[in-house]
Amino acid sequence: MQDSTIWWLATGVAVGLELVTGTFYLLMLAVGTAAAALAAHAGATTTVQLVVGAVVGCGAIVVWHQLRKRKPT
Repeated sequence: MQDSTIWWLATGVAVGLELVTGTFYLLMLAVGTAAAALAAHAGATTTVQLVVGAVVGCGAIVVWHQLRKRKPT
């Protein structure tokens, strides 16, 4: 199985769990796994894929958290 396929499956699992639990953070991590899948499609090494997924996923969480701080609910 190719690396990109594994990343896309992980993305699907994260989105599915987010739909069940309603945790928006899982959706942000799914964005990270999708970015890692795109890096795999581009031919990046496994290390680069992991770094891309971690940076994009964690970055999306930080941005979401900062946006939530600004807007009172």
